[in-house]
Amino acid sequence: MRLLVLGDLHLGQDGFTADPHPSWDRFDAVLTVGDVAHSRVTVTDGKPQQEELVGVVEAQAFFRQLDELGVPILTVPGNHDYRRHANLVRGTTRGRNLHRETAALEGYHVAGFGSEIFDAGPEVRYDPEAVAGLDDPDVWLKRTLARAGSNEADATLAELRNRIDGFESQFATYTERYETLRSLATGTEPGTGRIVLTHVPPFDTSLDRVAESVPRIGGRHWGSIALKNVLADHDISFVACGHIHEREDVATVAGTPCLNAGFRSAYAVTLEEDDVSITDAEPPVE
Repeated sequence: MRLLVLGDLHLGQDGFTADPHPSWDRFDAVLTVGDVAHSRVTVTDGKPQQEELVGVVEAQAFFRQLDELGVPILTVPGNHDYRRHANLVRGTTRGRNLHRETAALEGYHVAGFGSEIFDAGPEVRYDPEAVAGLDDPDVWLKRTLARAGSNEADATLAELRNRIDGFESQFATYTERYETLRSLATGTEPGTGRIVLTHVPPFDTSLDRVAESVPRIGGRHWGSIALKNVLADHDISFVACGHIHEREDVATVAGTPCLNAGFRSAYAVTLEEDDVSITDAEPPVE
């Protein structure tokens, strides 16, 4: 099976528009990793704030053109376009929003999970100095809660309680996403190949480290801990993701080939049973 994987296009950003490349008719399916449309962002007190979505018309036109290829189009929302993502593929016959859903593609089982918030990143926000590697979630929670409540002579009980509540909420988010991803990805017959389509890359890999120049989170790993643990716990054939533009690359995570399709890039992915081949494809036509 031949897949076309498209990175974050951010249509509408600085007036950017794109059309499908004529050579894309050779593929059996198209996967987009989110952020097909772009939202304007402002920074207030060092924190990014999402404003209105631009590029909606351009994204809808792009999906309609992809529809003319006559092959399945599977897509998940990104952190920029998650609020209106479902509307982008409306009006197509083969476009499908795969967020928290699954699809069958020529003997492969595809599970999708996109962004649901603008500030998409690790389910548990971490201290970079305290992360030495993948950790058991229960052990991590116990250690994190202990750290939150200790050596804080100047903090009030209310401040400590709020901090602990925050960590507990984050771990609840982690647990829900892990169980959802696990259920989606593994709900298939034994021997069927499994593909995971996400916006956010797996955590603590070469695919999710943010550039040092980015305010507030520069230098941090900003991927999904839930996805990383699903890959460690289950046999997944291939992962397509995006989000961290500067980490466009292919990496093997827990034995699974993972592609961060980057920014406005296109990749050809060929799957033949246990073999996965990833090469550059022609990018969209500006």
